[in-house]
Amino acid sequence: MNTDRNRSVPLTRASRLAACLAALGGCASLDPAEDYRRAGGLVEERSGSRVDWTSPWSETLDEWDGSSPLTQDAAVRMSLLNNRQLRAEVERIAESRADLVQAGLLPNPVLSLTLRAPVDPADGVWFVGAAAVQQLTAIWLRDGKIRAADARLNETVLDVSDRALRLVADVRSTHARIAFGQKELELTREAEALVMESIDAMGRRVTGGEATSLDTARLEQQLVSFETEEADLARALAKERRRLLELMGFPAAEADWTASDANLVRALPADEATAIALARSQRLDVAASRALAEANAADLSVEERNRLKEFGVGVDFERDTDETYTLGPVIEAEIPIFDTNEAQIAKAGSMARAALATSEAVAHRAIREARAAYVEATEAAILAGRLRNVAVPLGERVAELAQRGVTAGVSDTTVLLEARRDLLEVRRTLTRREADAAVAAVELEYAVGGTVDAPSVSAGTVQKKERP
Repeated sequence: MNTDRNRSVPLTRASRLAACLAALGGCASLDPAEDYRRAGGLVEERSGSRVDWTSPWSETLDEWDGSSPLTQDAAVRMSLLNNRQLRAEVERIAESRADLVQAGLLPNPVLSLTLRAPVDPADGVWFVGAAAVQQLTAIWLRDGKIRAADARLNETVLDVSDRALRLVADVRSTHARIAFGQKELELTREAEALVMESIDAMGRRVTGGEATSLDTARLEQQLVSFETEEADLARALAKERRRLLELMGFPAAEADWTASDANLVRALPADEATAIALARSQRLDVAASRALAEANAADLSVEERNRLKEFGVGVDFERDTDETYTLGPVIEAEIPIFDTNEAQIAKAGSMARAALATSEAVAHRAIREARAAYVEATEAAILAGRLRNVAVPLGERVAELAQRGVTAGVSDTTVLLEARRDLLEVRRTLTRREADAAVAAVELEYAVGGTVDAPSVSAGTVQKKERP
């Protein structure tokens, strides 16, 4: 029993020594997969779209056939996975992960060898010396460097996630403009057809002496105006489709498709105070700026502990001219007489204070953007609602009365056609206002840090730490 106990002691000590050496040498993983998943989780939580950045982007269209109506959700999913600019930003996470691993590593020991030949070959004695020195300064700086690198990794994850949400907003806005632009183009073509029908009716009135050529010329002028608008709308739609294809990662794909008009209505916060609260709790750029401030504070602590920049211990071996051998310790230490690191401490302190002030400035900007976006979105929604609930029903009522007049024989078809043209113009205006409201709602979502109905995320969640 005693023999077994005695054998176990060296094994335990050896395992502890190995653990200590592994800890000092750094044992964090270089694999950024978990960081990718955390960034993707933040994006999914706020956008509702799942993304897996551990998988490669697609070279061909696989989620959408390129011809059927493109839904907004499908466009967002493809953009998050295939947008090359975003994928380049995602690689910054792997870089920050590598910096974190590097921060936990000790410098390699330095081995120096000395070999000197005798001046007089008759002596026949060579001098041999060897020394191995390990710098130990990094040991008491290691914890601060790890904290700084960990905070910068967190800042990178948050910043990349925020850029992904910006891409989501751009995709949704572009898709909404395409969907409502298609509707406006269709209404414009209906208006053209009505004007052409009115020209024919006016021609019959001119023949009957009930109208003049001036009336016909005015209608023809209106037709040219509608044809010009149709061309402008078609050109704008073609450009928007190609822009959306680029955002989705397929800029050379066919652009002869339509955007689905389903699920274009976005929810709005209950009031401006809610928008402010959401921006404070959800904005990822605010959380990223706080993480950067933490990193700079950790840098300051490193500089404060770095007054002794060089300190190393090792062992020295020598064979002297009389063929005697010596072995002993080596200590290398910098004498902080001229450079006491005060300048670097002052610089790090200034950068830490600047980062803190910048963090507050980012938070203030977020609040201002959320408030401005709330005003824009609510006013656009109110205006679109008034057109939808008042102007359109009124135009429909006028067109109905004009139809009754034609049926009763008290008015001619030109009055009916004019009423129908006015109704189409109101509907075209409504479509433009609905497009403005949809885009403003998307921008409001981004301004508050995610979907309006998403659960609020505490600062502790977005500031999640991972230590080696």
